[in-house]
Amino acid sequence: MVAELVAHIGGVWGWAAAVVGTGARADFPTVPQGLGGAELVEWAEQQARLVLAALETADPNSSCWTFGLPHSRLFWFRRQALETAVHAWDAQQAVAEPEPIEPELARDGIDEFLTVMLPRQLKQQPGGWTGQSLHLHSTDGQGEWVVNLGPDSAVSVEHVHRNGDVALQGTASSLYLWCLNRIPLNEIKVSGDRAVADQWTAEIAF
Repeated sequence: MVAELVAHIGGVWGWAAAVVGTGARADFPTVPQGLGGAELVEWAEQQARLVLAALETADPNSSCWTFGLPHSRLFWFRRQALETAVHAWDAQQAVAEPEPIEPELARDGIDEFLTVMLPRQLKQQPGGWTGQSLHLHSTDGQGEWVVNLGPDSAVSVEHVHRNGDVALQGTASSLYLWCLNRIPLNEIKVSGDRAVADQWTAEIAF
C-alpha cells in the first residue's frame, strides 16, 4: 500500500511539474519498471524536486491548463499543497496515528473539494441526489459551508450559517478528511438527517 502511495504521489508531482512548466496538458508519467524500496523513494523525491522547481519559477497568475478554476498556475500551487498534505496523512495512517492536517490548509481543502473536485465527480458518477443539503461547520476557526446536491449533478456551495438536512461539526481537518472518505462519520458530530451523510459516504469516493 505504501509503495503504491509513493508511486502515485511521485507521478502526480511529475505530472504537475510538466503542466506548470509548459502551461499545457500533459500525460501522467509512469513509474519506471522494477522500482521499489529506496529506489522508488529516490524517484519520488526527484519528482518532488521537479514540481518545487517549476512552482518556484512560475508566475501564479499566468495562463495554464487546469481542470478547475482559476485557469492559471495559481491552481497548481493549491492543488499540489493539498494533494501532498492528504497523501502525507495517508502515509502516516498506514503505519501509525496520523497527525491532523493544519486547520487553514484543511479549510482551503474543503473549499477546493466542494467547488472543484465534487462537481467533477458528480458529472462522472451522478448518484441519487435530489436536492439534499449538508451544513459543514468547522470548530477550530471560521469556516462554514452549506452544500446543496441536486439532480443532474447540480452542486451549489455557500459560506453561510444556515441549517441543512444534516449538520456536521468537527475540526477543519476532520471535516476535510470526512469529505474525502478518509475517516468514518462517527469521528465528527452529526445532527439532523444522518441518512444524507451516509449517502455521501456511499456515493462520494475520492
